Amino acid sequence: MFESKHYVPILRSKMAERLALRNLLPSDRKRITPLIELTPASFKGRKRGEIREEPDPVRVLDQEAKNLLEACGYLPFFLDLRLIDRHISAPGGKTHALEYLASLARDYRLLAVPVTGLSRSVEYQSSVSRVAGDDGRGVCLRVTLSEVLRSTFPGEIQDVLKKIGVRAKSVHLVVDYETSDPTELDPRSVLARIPRLNEWQTLSMASGAFPPDLQEFEPGNQRIPRKDWLAWMGTLQKSGSRARKPSFADYTIQYGLYREPPDFCNPSVSIRYTLENDWLIMRGEAARGRNGETSEDRPGREQWNAQAQLLCDDKELFYGPKFSWGDEFIYQRSLNAKKGSFEIWLRAGINHHMTVVSRQIANLDAA
Repeated sequence: MFESKHYVPILRSKMAERLALRNLLPSDRKRITPLIELTPASFKGRKRGEIREEPDPVRVLDQEAKNLLEACGYLPFFLDLRLIDRHISAPGGKTHALEYLASLARDYRLLAVPVTGLSRSVEYQSSVSRVAGDDGRGVCLRVTLSEVLRSTFPGEIQDVLKKIGVRAKSVHLVVDYETSDPTELDPRSVLARIPRLNEWQTLSMASGAFPPDLQEFEPGNQRIPRKDWLAWMGTLQKSGSRARKPSFADYTIQYGLYREPPDFCNPSVSIRYTLENDWLIMRGEAARGRNGETSEDRPGREQWNAQAQLLCDDKELFYGPKFSWGDEFIYQRSLNAKKGSFEIWLRAGINHHMTVVSRQIANLDAA
């Protein structure tokens, strides 16, 4: 399916991530196979007055299938429902959410590959087995760093393959550091613990070095090292010519563990901008003031326009309006007073990030 010079961004199935993926240029998109996680937020009830309305899970999954078509088109992607391990009452009877979504994916001719792990429920593993058998595209096995370091790991991974009914050559293996610092434990020592390392269909190493939020940063411009990228590059450079090398996976400019933002949160007006080896954080103030503060007491969403102007004026940092959809968006906001929403600014940042990574990988041969 792909070799080491490929990119596997781990994305949540939310508007910012989906549209950032959709807006990639075809030349960048071809080097990317996203791993998309469905989140519980879509299944969360909403309170209208004194009544709490619970959404119909079937309708939620119907819409998720359409969202996946919009984001991925007819290119392969990994589909993870680890956060939605549940059964639903579909028209054909009670079924697991993964199997129902997989049937919709077939109707839309989507190239979804189901994702599983070592600790999924029996029902989830059975659903993965049936989906893989029906679609013939194998499975993606996502294992965490803590699981790989267990002495029982070789036996556990063999048990999962047996339950699903697949061999290593049909499995896309993702070793996920999650939020662990990949520079503190040499990825080569982790890969050495993987049984049958050369047999897996694809091998990827993921980690999320971006912080959970920007609360620890003062307003102004600061940089964060892209430790996930730096660790992966170090692994490539230190590995022998015959050693199997993993492809790169990350959580873009999001935190490596899923956290749903609290209701009525008040985030800062900030830009997250990916550079060669760092992230540039242009942090502003929160858009809404605390109790007693008026709109005149603090800056609002117009901070984005000022940050965009500063970024676009710095030729050593800004990649240029033609680099990606996200860069064109930032450039346009530097020229006018249109502010935009938190979602679209996050979308621009993720789109720019994926473009940067895709081209960094494409240029490895030229380096």
